[in-house]
Amino acid sequence: MASLTVREYLRVSKDPRGTGKSPDQQHHENVRSFEQQGWVLHPSAPYRDTDRSASRYAKRHREDFGRLISDLEENAFDADVLAIWESSRGSRRVGEWVDLIDLCKEREVRIWVTTHGRLYDPANARDRRTLLEDAVDAEYESDKTSERIRRNVRAAAEAGRPHGKNVYGYQRVYDVKTRELLRVDEHPEQAAIVREAARRVLAGESFYAIAKDFNLRGIPPRRPTRVEHRKNYGWTPPAVKQMLTMPAYAGKRQHQGKIVSEALWPALIEPEAWQKLQSVISPQDRKRANDWPAKHLLSGIALCGVCGAPMRLGKQNAGTKKVDPSGASIPRDVYGAYVCSGIPGRPGPDGRKGFHVAMRQEHLEQIVTEVLLARLERPDFLATIGDRGDAANSERDALLAEIAGYQAYLDKVREEAAALLRFDILLDQEARIEPKIRAAQAKLEKLSEIDPFVLALLSGGAIRMEWSSLKLAEQRRMVRAVMAPRVNRIGKGWRGRKGLNFERVEPGWR
Repeated sequence: MASLTVREYLRVSKDPRGTGKSPDQQHHENVRSFEQQGWVLHPSAPYRDTDRSASRYAKRHREDFGRLISDLEENAFDADVLAIWESSRGSRRVGEWVDLIDLCKEREVRIWVTTHGRLYDPANARDRRTLLEDAVDAEYESDKTSERIRRNVRAAAEAGRPHGKNVYGYQRVYDVKTRELLRVDEHPEQAAIVREAARRVLAGESFYAIAKDFNLRGIPPRRPTRVEHRKNYGWTPPAVKQMLTMPAYAGKRQHQGKIVSEALWPALIEPEAWQKLQSVISPQDRKRANDWPAKHLLSGIALCGVCGAPMRLGKQNAGTKKVDPSGASIPRDVYGAYVCSGIPGRPGPDGRKGFHVAMRQEHLEQIVTEVLLARLERPDFLATIGDRGDAANSERDALLAEIAGYQAYLDKVREEAAALLRFDILLDQEARIEPKIRAAQAKLEKLSEIDPFVLALLSGGAIRMEWSSLKLAEQRRMVRAVMAPRVNRIGKGWRGRKGLNFERVEPGWR
């Protein structure tokens, strides 16, 4: 065989230490097989995804797999052979495999699977069938693994054993040699914080007062936030509330939102006290937050552009301070303004305490309303709603490709079944693949989900006239469904100027 140029795709699902050992081993075995075949390794570094799953349950994007697909699409692959260590290292999704095989066929790129010791030609019907069967097997194994994991997690919950990340207030003790979990103990500092928060809420203190006190005392937050603009957010009222609603602190094991067993760890809050705490936090006669008789259009909906905190309506003084002839201060006029809630008891990302931005109520409401209605009136609104940026677009494209791949695979199976008069094969594969198509379609529909109330308004046609006739609660529902406006500080060019400043408000389309 003439000398061929080879490029590799290397992948490992789990690499907690970040050593890349498994991909390195794949590479060395691949290189030995290339030398035996007399092939030339491409000078570019291999496509490599470390600590990345290839199953449909994966939550992290495989950057280099995407780069491989792009290079094939743009005819920039620049090699004769794509080498993978085994089929499942390429993908555990049938749809992705179909796309990869089709691209390789189009670019006349063959596929080398090192563990098979064989070079496949996607243009060859038998080779293509073998590769597709590998894809179905890999996805099937992935599904079995997922089912086994869910079964193990459920069994651990029913036995009261912990799962996932350690819960604040506790520490896990492991065997030094085997790393087997021995027990879960109270954390020497954190457990007291949980008990203190529970005691203070039962005594009538607010979540805000507790969060502020914890921040002033320099108590590290329960878990550091991953949101970039909230790195220094510390304890917040919602964080205190969410902590105290966890059944784990009453010594209960929860699974999928239900208490299923007594936990193996000690209760930090007595079960009776915890139950009483829940009635204080969420009394039965309290209306849900979404059903509040709101008095202002954007309270709790508009967000601070500096720290991300929700804005509330407050009062601002109008004009400069004046005095009468006797030297006494003249009361100033006040006006309503949306004000950042601020960070309880500690400075925000910019080092300032208290609120960060404020904007006149009538100005912000007018800007948001105008921007919202202009968006709703666009002919392409329904096509763009749910556009959440590149990540969502990538997910949508991946689901479309997955569905197309499944359908292409079934079309191929139908042709082969008809040729062989083996319709049992077709029925078997349809039973396996069609539920996957339906599941992918359901995910796709969810990405484009929109409040039915918005659709009903749009169907009327005269959007501005409809808007003016809506109740305040309905207008708030509309705003919340379509956008999350953020208010930024006044720019240098606007200081001292009056009027609507559209530049300060980011729509935050959903």
